[in-house]
Amino acid sequence: MKKIFISILLPFFIIYAKELPLIKCNNSAIDINKLKSERVISPNGQGSEFYFKVGNKIKKVIIDEKPRASQISKDLVRLIQTSMPIIFRNKSLNENNYTKECVLYKQSFKRAYVQLLTIDNNNNSTLYTFKVGEIEHLYLTTDMPISSIKELSYNQETQTLYEKKQPSAFYLGVNYKLGDIYTNYSIDEFYNDLSLKAIIKVSNKPTKSMGLGIGYHLSKGIEVFIAKVWTQYSNIDIKGSGYTPTTTYGISFDLNKALDWLQNQKL
Repeated sequence: MKKIFISILLPFFIIYAKELPLIKCNNSAIDINKLKSERVISPNGQGSEFYFKVGNKIKKVIIDEKPRASQISKDLVRLIQTSMPIIFRNKSLNENNYTKECVLYKQSFKRAYVQLLTIDNNNNSTLYTFKVGEIEHLYLTTDMPISSIKELSYNQETQTLYEKKQPSAFYLGVNYKLGDIYTNYSIDEFYNDLSLKAIIKVSNKPTKSMGLGIGYHLSKGIEVFIAKVWTQYSNIDIKGSGYTPTTTYGISFDLNKALDWLQNQKL
Protein backbone atom coordinates (compact mmCIF):
# COMPACT_ATOMS: atom_id res chain seq x y z
CA MET A 1 0.00 0.00 0.00
CA LYS A 2 1.17 3.50 -0.76
CA LYS A 3 2.18 5.46 2.32
CA ILE A 4 2.38 9.25 2.35
CA PHE A 5 2.73 11.91 4.99
CA ILE A 6 -0.09 14.40 4.64
CA SER A 7 0.07 16.79 7.56
CA ILE A 8 -0.89 19.70 5.27
CA LEU A 9 -3.96 17.89 3.88
CA LEU A 10 -5.12 16.47 7.21
CA PRO A 11 -7.53 19.33 8.16
CA PHE A 12 -9.30 19.07 4.78
CA PHE A 13 -9.52 15.28 5.01
CA ILE A 14 -11.14 15.40 8.46
CA ILE A 15 -13.93 17.71 7.24
CA TYR A 16 -15.29 15.01 4.91
CA ALA A 17 -14.41 11.96 7.00
CA LYS A 18 -15.13 10.40 10.36
CA GLU A 19 -13.00 8.94 13.11
CA LEU A 20 -13.14 5.22 13.87
CA PRO A 21 -12.53 4.14 17.49
CA LEU A 22 -9.72 1.67 18.14
CA ILE A 23 -11.03 -1.70 19.35
CA LYS A 24 -9.73 -5.18 20.07
CA CYS A 25 -9.08 -7.37 17.02
CA ASN A 26 -10.92 -10.58 16.25
CA ASN A 27 -9.80 -13.62 14.25
CA SER A 28 -11.12 -12.21 10.97
CA ALA A 29 -9.16 -8.94 11.17
CA ILE A 30 -7.48 -7.80 7.93
CA ASP A 31 -3.93 -6.49 8.37
CA ILE A 32 -4.04 -3.19 6.48
CA ASN A 33 -0.29 -3.40 5.77
CA LYS A 34 -0.53 -6.85 4.16
CA LEU A 35 -3.25 -6.34 1.55
CA LYS A 36 -2.24 -7.94 -1.77
CA SER A 37 -3.78 -5.11 -3.76
CA GLU A 38 -5.89 -2.01 -3.28
CA ARG A 39 -9.00 -4.16 -3.17
CA VAL A 40 -11.24 -5.62 -0.45
CA ILE A 41 -14.09 -7.90 -1.57
CA SER A 42 -17.20 -7.65 0.58
CA PRO A 43 -18.94 -10.99 1.31
CA ASN A 44 -22.42 -9.53 1.81
CA GLY A 45 -22.35 -6.31 -0.18
CA GLN A 46 -23.71 -3.18 1.44
CA GLY A 47 -23.67 -3.50 5.23
CA SER A 48 -20.65 -5.83 5.33
CA GLU A 49 -18.39 -5.31 8.33
CA PHE A 50 -14.59 -5.38 8.24
CA TYR A 51 -12.07 -5.38 11.08
CA PHE A 52 -8.87 -3.65 9.94
CA LYS A 53 -5.73 -4.22 11.98
CA VAL A 54 -3.70 -1.02 11.99
CA GLY A 55 -1.09 -1.85 14.63
CA ASN A 56 -0.42 -0.95 18.24
CA LYS A 57 1.41 2.32 17.56
CA ILE A 58 -1.61 4.04 16.02
CA LYS A 59 -3.52 6.56 18.12
CA LYS A 60 -6.12 7.78 15.61
CA VAL A 61 -7.89 6.38 12.51
CA ILE A 62 -10.00 8.47 10.16
CA ILE A 63 -12.05 7.02 7.29
CA ASP A 64 -13.61 8.53 4.18
CA GLU A 65 -16.04 6.49 2.05
CA LYS A 66 -17.56 7.44 -1.33
CA PRO A 67 -19.88 5.42 -3.59
CA ARG A 68 -18.53 4.11 -6.90
CA ALA A 69 -19.96 2.44 -10.00
CA SER A 70 -19.04 -1.02 -11.29
CA GLN A 71 -16.27 -1.19 -13.90
CA ILE A 72 -18.62 -2.38 -16.66
CA SER A 73 -21.05 0.49 -16.08
CA LYS A 74 -18.20 3.04 -16.11
CA ASP A 75 -16.87 1.50 -19.34
CA LEU A 76 -20.29 1.66 -21.00
CA VAL A 77 -20.85 5.29 -20.00
CA ARG A 78 -17.43 6.31 -21.35
CA LEU A 79 -18.03 4.34 -24.54
CA ILE A 80 -21.41 5.99 -25.17
CA GLN A 81 -20.16 9.48 -24.33
CA THR A 82 -17.26 9.16 -26.76
CA SER A 83 -18.85 7.19 -29.60
CA MET A 84 -22.18 9.01 -29.91
CA PRO A 85 -20.69 12.29 -31.23
CA ILE A 86 -18.59 10.27 -33.69
CA ILE A 87 -21.50 8.20 -34.90
CA PHE A 88 -23.61 11.32 -35.39
CA ARG A 89 -20.58 13.39 -35.87
CA ASN A 90 -10.64 14.23 15.74
CA LYS A 91 -9.96 12.95 18.95
CA SER A 92 -6.55 11.50 19.98
CA LEU A 93 -5.78 8.91 22.66
CA ASN A 94 -4.21 10.13 25.87
CA GLU A 95 -2.03 7.04 26.16
CA ASN A 96 -1.09 3.97 24.17
CA ASN A 97 -3.44 1.01 24.46
CA TYR A 98 -1.59 -1.95 22.99
CA THR A 99 -4.62 -4.24 23.16
CA LYS A 100 -6.60 -2.06 20.78
CA GLU A 101 -5.09 -2.45 17.33
CA CYS A 102 -8.20 -2.62 15.10
CA VAL A 103 -11.03 -0.49 13.78
CA LEU A 104 -14.44 -1.68 12.61
CA TYR A 105 -15.61 -0.39 9.24
CA LYS A 106 -19.20 -1.01 8.12
CA GLN A 107 -19.75 -0.70 4.39
CA SER A 108 -22.35 2.00 3.65
CA PHE A 109 -22.63 1.58 -0.13
CA LYS A 110 -22.90 -1.39 -2.48
CA ARG A 111 -19.52 -0.36 -3.93
CA ALA A 112 -17.19 2.22 -2.43
CA TYR A 113 -13.85 3.98 -2.59
CA VAL A 114 -12.36 4.01 0.90
CA GLN A 115 -9.53 6.10 2.30
CA LEU A 116 -8.20 5.11 5.70
CA LEU A 117 -5.91 7.56 7.45
CA THR A 118 -3.85 6.47 10.46
CA ILE A 119 -1.88 8.71 12.80
CA ASP A 120 0.84 7.21 14.98
CA ASN A 121 2.32 8.39 18.27
CA ASN A 122 4.83 10.60 16.42
CA ASN A 123 1.96 12.27 14.53
CA ASN A 124 3.01 10.71 11.21
CA SER A 125 0.04 10.24 8.89
CA THR A 126 -0.35 7.28 6.51
CA LEU A 127 -3.10 7.09 3.91
CA TYR A 128 -4.45 3.77 2.61
CA THR A 129 -6.75 3.78 -0.43
CA PHE A 130 -8.72 0.79 -1.68
CA LYS A 131 -11.94 -0.30 -3.38
CA VAL A 132 -14.63 -2.17 -1.45
CA GLY A 133 -17.48 -4.14 -2.94
CA GLU A 134 -18.68 -7.50 -4.20
CA ILE A 135 -16.52 -9.40 -6.66
CA GLU A 136 -16.69 -7.96 -10.21
CA HIS A 137 -16.17 -9.95 -13.41
CA LEU A 138 -17.39 -7.83 -16.37
CA TYR A 139 -15.39 -5.19 -18.24
CA LEU A 140 -14.71 -3.89 -21.77
CA THR A 141 -11.42 -3.97 -23.70
CA THR A 142 -9.86 -2.74 -26.93
CA ASP A 143 -8.72 -5.85 -28.82
CA MET A 144 -5.95 -5.50 -31.40
CA PRO A 145 -5.16 -8.52 -33.61
CA ILE A 146 -1.45 -8.89 -34.35
CA SER A 147 0.52 -11.08 -36.75
CA SER A 148 3.95 -10.25 -35.34
CA ILE A 149 5.38 -9.13 -32.00
CA LYS A 150 7.17 -6.41 -33.98
CA GLU A 151 3.88 -4.51 -34.12
CA LEU A 152 4.33 -3.75 -30.40
CA SER A 153 6.84 -1.81 -28.34
CA TYR A 154 7.78 -2.03 -24.69
CA ASN A 155 8.36 0.99 -22.47
CA GLN A 156 10.91 0.01 -19.83
CA GLU A 157 10.23 3.11 -17.77
CA THR A 158 6.50 2.43 -17.33
CA GLN A 159 6.85 -1.35 -17.96
CA THR A 160 3.92 -1.34 -20.40
CA LEU A 161 3.26 -2.61 -23.91
CA TYR A 162 1.90 -0.29 -26.57
CA GLU A 163 1.23 -0.36 -30.31
CA LYS A 164 3.80 1.17 -32.70
CA LYS A 165 0.98 2.64 -34.77
CA GLN A 166 -2.81 2.65 -34.71
CA PRO A 167 -4.13 -0.53 -36.38
CA SER A 168 -6.39 -0.29 -39.43
CA ALA A 169 -8.85 -2.67 -37.74
CA PHE A 170 -9.58 -3.42 -34.09
CA TYR A 171 -12.33 -4.92 -31.96
CA LEU A 172 -14.40 -4.09 -28.90
CA GLY A 173 -14.30 -6.91 -26.37
CA VAL A 174 -16.88 -7.78 -23.72
CA ASN A 175 -15.06 -9.83 -21.07
CA TYR A 176 -15.90 -12.06 -18.12
CA LYS A 177 -12.88 -12.61 -15.86
CA LEU A 178 -12.90 -15.75 -13.73
CA GLY A 179 -11.49 -13.82 -10.78
CA ASP A 180 -12.07 -10.29 -9.56
CA ILE A 181 -11.07 -7.58 -12.05
CA TYR A 182 -9.41 -5.40 -9.38
CA THR A 183 -7.44 -8.08 -7.53
CA ASN A 184 -3.77 -8.84 -8.22
CA TYR A 185 -3.41 -12.63 -8.17
CA SER A 186 -0.22 -14.59 -7.49
CA ILE A 187 1.18 -17.06 -10.03
CA ASP A 188 -0.36 -20.04 -8.21
CA GLU A 189 -3.79 -18.44 -8.75
CA PHE A 190 -3.21 -17.86 -12.49
CA TYR A 191 -6.61 -19.29 -13.41
CA ASN A 192 -8.28 -16.24 -11.84
CA ASP A 193 -6.58 -14.06 -14.47
CA LEU A 194 -8.25 -15.98 -17.33
CA SER A 195 -11.24 -14.38 -19.05
CA LEU A 196 -13.87 -15.35 -21.62
CA LYS A 197 -14.52 -12.77 -24.31
CA ALA A 198 -16.83 -11.88 -27.17
CA ILE A 199 -15.43 -9.42 -29.71
CA ILE A 200 -17.02 -7.31 -32.42
CA LYS A 201 -15.26 -5.19 -35.03
CA VAL A 202 -15.32 -1.44 -34.53
CA SER A 203 -16.74 -0.20 -37.84
CA ASN A 204 -19.95 1.08 -39.40
CA LYS A 205 -20.91 -2.57 -39.99
CA PRO A 206 -19.69 -4.34 -36.85
CA THR A 207 -21.56 -7.61 -37.45
CA LYS A 208 -19.35 -8.32 -40.47
CA SER A 209 -16.63 -9.57 -38.12
CA MET A 210 -17.28 -11.15 -34.71
CA GLY A 211 -15.62 -13.70 -32.52
CA LEU A 212 -15.29 -15.63 -29.27
CA GLY A 213 -12.06 -16.14 -27.37
CA ILE A 214 -10.01 -16.47 -24.20
CA GLY A 215 -7.85 -13.77 -22.63
CA TYR A 216 -5.17 -13.70 -19.96
CA HIS A 217 -4.39 -10.68 -17.76
CA LEU A 218 -0.72 -9.65 -17.80
CA SER A 219 -0.73 -6.29 -16.05
CA LYS A 220 -3.03 -3.35 -15.47
CA GLY A 221 -4.78 -2.58 -18.76
CA ILE A 222 -2.86 -5.24 -20.73
CA GLU A 223 -4.00 -8.75 -21.75
CA VAL A 224 -3.23 -11.28 -24.44
CA PHE A 225 -5.98 -13.22 -26.22
CA ILE A 226 -6.75 -15.90 -28.77
CA ALA A 227 -10.09 -15.94 -30.55
CA LYS A 228 -12.06 -17.64 -33.27
CA VAL A 229 -13.31 -14.85 -35.55
CA TRP A 230 -16.03 -15.14 -38.19
CA THR A 231 -15.70 -12.59 -41.01
CA GLN A 232 -18.47 -12.05 -43.56
CA TYR A 233 -17.73 -12.46 -47.28
CA SER A 234 -19.83 -11.95 -50.41
CA ASN A 235 -20.14 -14.47 -53.24
CA ILE A 236 -20.91 -12.71 -56.50
CA ASP A 237 -21.61 -15.96 -58.40
CA ILE A 238 -24.43 -17.13 -56.14
CA LYS A 239 -25.43 -13.64 -55.05
CA GLY A 240 -25.11 -14.56 -51.42
CA SER A 241 -22.80 -14.23 -48.45
CA GLY A 242 -21.36 -16.27 -45.58
CA TYR A 243 -18.74 -16.21 -42.86
CA THR A 244 -15.13 -17.40 -42.94
CA PRO A 245 -13.71 -18.59 -39.59
CA THR A 246 -10.12 -17.74 -38.68
CA THR A 247 -8.00 -18.02 -35.52
CA THR A 248 -6.75 -14.63 -34.34
CA TYR A 249 -4.12 -13.73 -31.76
CA GLY A 250 -3.72 -10.32 -30.24
CA ILE A 251 -3.34 -7.98 -27.33
CA SER A 252 -6.05 -6.26 -25.33
CA PHE A 253 -5.83 -2.73 -23.94
CA ASP A 254 -8.31 -0.98 -21.69
CA LEU A 255 -11.28 0.88 -23.13
CA ASN A 256 -9.44 4.21 -23.24
CA LYS A 257 -7.37 2.94 -26.16
CA ALA A 258 -10.47 2.31 -28.29
CA LEU A 259 -11.85 5.74 -27.42
CA ASP A 260 -8.57 7.35 -28.52
CA TRP A 261 -8.52 5.36 -31.75
CA LEU A 262 -12.16 6.19 -32.46
CA GLN A 263 -11.30 9.87 -32.43
CA ASN A 264 -8.81 9.27 -35.23
CA GLN A 265 -10.77 6.75 -37.29
CA LYS A 266 -13.35 7.41 -39.98
CA LEU A 267 -16.01 4.73 -39.56
